[in-house]
Amino acid sequence: MEPTATGLNRTGAAQAPNQVKLMLEAVDELSPPLPINTLRIDTERQAYITEADSVGSIPPSQQSKSSRKARGKPDATAAMGLLLDKLGERIAFERTGTRLYDALITKYLALSNSQGSSADINALDTLRRIRADELSHFHLLCECVKSLGGDPTAQTPCADVTATASIGLMQVITDPRTTLAQSLSAVLTAELTDNAGWELLSELATNVGQTELAAQFADPMATEAVHLETIRSWLEQLLMNDVGTPAV
Repeated sequence: MEPTATGLNRTGAAQAPNQVKLMLEAVDELSPPLPINTLRIDTERQAYITEADSVGSIPPSQQSKSSRKARGKPDATAAMGLLLDKLGERIAFERTGTRLYDALITKYLALSNSQGSSADINALDTLRRIRADELSHFHLLCECVKSLGGDPTAQTPCADVTATASIGLMQVITDPRTTLAQSLSAVLTAELTDNAGWELLSELATNVGQTELAAQFADPMATEAVHLETIRSWLEQLLMNDVGTPAV
């Protein structure tokens, strides 16, 4: 039987209304007669949240120990602890960022080879440069934590949280089924978070009087802004110009 103008043959066109009818009947049959009351489970969840312990704790640094003796500054230790926590968060995120770009480079090379074409050397060099930037930021942050008397290997609470939040991004890029555009979209999410994280970290350092430390963050902030624009531009070009190709 020849296809019609809509792409459905006559039999298929006749069956479509019947399928919709059956689906609607199933909805009526299987839906609960009354709205489900979730009050009990909501209350239970709130109780768990209220009674739960914190994610973790921050090891005291040498500087925070000495700050306890400072008069008139009862919040000095807490503020320094928060800064160390957020530094730990950025360390975890930059470490993950390095691995994200490792995975993205692998994805880019694999897709280029599968299409029988060589990878664009400029694109590849850009990815490798960004990956090197992420690694250099990781090392910078480790040195910053050491300068404050902290332990850069400590998994602070915020570091733990951001590592968990980043799992999905890594899963997207390492999934063999995802396209280059889908992988870039995941990296774009990471770069948006990264930019906001550096800005907040700089403000926190300034807030506790660590102006020299905040000054060290100026270059990474500028570099991360370039990363963001690079990934955003590449993704936009793919979505606008390569629709229908394996890259999208």
